[in-house]
Amino acid sequence: MPVGGGRRRWWLVTAVALVLVTAIGAAQTPAAQTGAAPTGGAQTREERAASRATDRALRGRSTPVDPTPRPAVPGKHVVVISAGQASSTAKVGVDAAVAAAKAIGWQVDVYDAELNPANYAPLVRQAIAAGVDGIILGAIDCQAVAGPLREARAAKISVVAGGAFDCDDPHGGGAKRGLFSAPVNLEPLASDPAAFARGYGADQASYIVHASDNAAKILVLQDPEFTTLFYTDDGFRKQIARSHGSEIVSTLEITTADFTNGRLVPKIQAELLRHPEVTWIKSPFTFATTLGIIPALGANPDHIDVMGGEGLEPELDLLRDGKITAVNVFPSEWLGWAAVDTLNSVFRGEAPVASGVGWMLADADHNLPPSGPARSRIDYETQYRKAWGATG
Repeated sequence: MPVGGGRRRWWLVTAVALVLVTAIGAAQTPAAQTGAAPTGGAQTREERAASRATDRALRGRSTPVDPTPRPAVPGKHVVVISAGQASSTAKVGVDAAVAAAKAIGWQVDVYDAELNPANYAPLVRQAIAAGVDGIILGAIDCQAVAGPLREARAAKISVVAGGAFDCDDPHGGGAKRGLFSAPVNLEPLASDPAAFARGYGADQASYIVHASDNAAKILVLQDPEFTTLFYTDDGFRKQIARSHGSEIVSTLEITTADFTNGRLVPKIQAELLRHPEVTWIKSPFTFATTLGIIPALGANPDHIDVMGGEGLEPELDLLRDGKITAVNVFPSEWLGWAAVDTLNSVFRGEAPVASGVGWMLADADHNLPPSGPARSRIDYETQYRKAWGATG
């Protein structure tokens, strides 16, 4: 079964674990297929390992939500702060958190940072001034708002986050103690968010190793502003290094400013001119794929393959059109519901239970619905409602 761009179009992934949000695990699209196709020749030990990892990722990494009853704490007012609702990468998870907060019976507002990190701290302080009971940070790391979070703690406001890292993470600030009230429980897949993100990136790398017969020359796009992406990138790099065949030939750093100042596409095009040997591009997230990579590639006469970001609907459209090769679908909506569940556990004075959040690789031949977003076969929304005793 051929894979990808003009070279090979097959769906191989590797070990899985991450951030940044849509359909999951073995419980994802109805048309999901399992089993990695052979490459048609003797494989090295590294290639066999990549094939096994891909086969597992094709089946999906998600599991059902922990069914432990945890009735909703009534009468709460919460604010969800988004890194930027103009970005589908942020919006999908934030909108899901809002839906979950309404389902549990809370009053909820959204504050939009509009892709400007300078807005993060003022918005946290705005939530404090509004006298809310809880704050959910959407893709905003603790270290970006540490001062205001200390003020929130002093005001006895609970804080959780989706797709973000606390201040005590070694790369996320290295403080002696964190400022989040509790982390989202990512078990059974991983016991900590760093391992989760590394696994997610590793599966992306394994797919590329397998699909390229371990001969990929990769341009990595990386956004250093988000701790999740640091760990995703770390897992990807380590897995590529283990292949002893594929290699990263260049890394291009991009930031949120590049999306608003018109520099993103020219930066990518310039890097491709500097590295004509590139055969694969790895995207950090959906927004970078749609607004940067695809416009930069144009008609893509060199048939460069693309490993997309978290597999939101705009990337799935590109996959259906043959403009990118594969995505590792991350259930951002599920993570939004898990953040609300975590906050409810904090209000109850209990430790958060296992969310079951995972991910699933997809390409043109596997786990790709005919239209729209990928849907989970695990009905996590109903499972959360049941655990909360919510009927609305």
